[in-house]
Amino acid sequence: MKENSPESCADFLTQFATSERPSENANAVPQPDRDEANLPAQQKVIGNADHNSEPANFKRNFAALALHQVIFRVAWIFKTESVIMPAFLDSIADSGLIRGMLPLLNRTGQSLAPLLVADHIASSPKKSGWLFRSTLCMSLPFLILAGTLHAYSGELPSWYWAVFLAIYLTFFCFHGINETCFSTVTGKLIPVQRRGRLIGESGAIGSLVAVGLAWWLLGSWLQNDGPAAFEKIFLFVGLVMMSSSFATMFLREDPDTGDTLVPRRKRRHFHEAIHRIRQDSTLRGLCLTASMFVFSQLLFPHYQRLGMQLSGATPVLLMVWVIAQHLGAATFSTVSGRMADRLGTRAALRFLTGAACLAPLLALSLAAWAPVSYYCLAFFWIGIVPVTFRMQVSYTLEIVPRSQHPAYISTLTLCMAVPFLLSPLIGAMVQWLGFTFPFVVVALIVGLAARRTWTMPEPRHPEFQTGWKPHGNV
Repeated sequence: MKENSPESCADFLTQFATSERPSENANAVPQPDRDEANLPAQQKVIGNADHNSEPANFKRNFAALALHQVIFRVAWIFKTESVIMPAFLDSIADSGLIRGMLPLLNRTGQSLAPLLVADHIASSPKKSGWLFRSTLCMSLPFLILAGTLHAYSGELPSWYWAVFLAIYLTFFCFHGINETCFSTVTGKLIPVQRRGRLIGESGAIGSLVAVGLAWWLLGSWLQNDGPAAFEKIFLFVGLVMMSSSFATMFLREDPDTGDTLVPRRKRRHFHEAIHRIRQDSTLRGLCLTASMFVFSQLLFPHYQRLGMQLSGATPVLLMVWVIAQHLGAATFSTVSGRMADRLGTRAALRFLTGAACLAPLLALSLAAWAPVSYYCLAFFWIGIVPVTFRMQVSYTLEIVPRSQHPAYISTLTLCMAVPFLLSPLIGAMVQWLGFTFPFVVVALIVGLAARRTWTMPEPRHPEFQTGWKPHGNV
């Protein structure tokens, strides 16, 4: 890689991914997909994809998936994991250890549930039905929360934190399945060089719409003290998330043909996931990098607690922080989406992971030396974390044929769950040692993950070979 200093932003972005760049002929049409039964063990795979060729109903499906994500983003901003959910839990049980359970339950649900249903998704002729049902199911936990808050008139019993954590886990089981379904549908209906645009445009538009609604509604809803402030928030999340499921009804998906997979016994899912990691060095490297990166999410519940301890902090600032985070997500989503389409998903991952390691250090610096009004910049920066997760999934879609997307995505999410076992420990460290030590440690670990992105292969490179081996190798 050349060491020339870039003289412009464009030069920098070009230099950013110079090693093993995608094919110079960006307009070349690659080989079409083949049935996996006819693939040699080390067939080259370029995204899975037909690259620039647009399948039937592409524009309609692109619009439907973008609409689904825009509405989904509106619901998501009102339940932001780094602000709203930990603030609600703190209103019931103000404990760093209990707060530290949130990332653990979050990732446990997202990892185990998809692994158990991945074969069922893959064997379904139409994947969009799974996307509809999983999105609809995600609305139910929030409608239940809103109902119980209304029934108790906002005065919740002291033991309700355990009920909340159970509902929280259930939601993320549905969310993990939903993420796998969305990625699978995207891999089937959207060409590889349009997926970055889908992430970027839906993320940007969704975040801007969500920010406007949050500014209009969230501030007044948070004027109340205690758990009662969250009743309207949870009802709104449930209803909007239900609405996002109906956007999938506009999809036009041809059923998959050929032999479908027979769902395997549940006890074999973990064995097969381990086998995939051992067999495929690209997947193994991605799983290690992603597992290191998820340490950034272990701090999510504690950012708002650090901010609320600053002089002059009020509950209304929660609304400002929610908006700041989603503006950050919109910004990083737009930049990285364009980068992924032009330079490859690997280049976008290098940029996102490198920038994410600065988030904990920025929060500590702002808390120590800046007025509380500037602390929103920390939330703007952590908007990069969910964008990075989506880009990791996008990278996964490019390293195997489409039939293996659900299995590979569920394997990735399973590996990302392991570091979350340390989440309660991080919470205890915050409570007993303060914020500085755990925040600095996480920044170092994410920095190492950023370093590892420079060892990842480029799936769009002509010489890339998939590590997946078809049939009978498990």
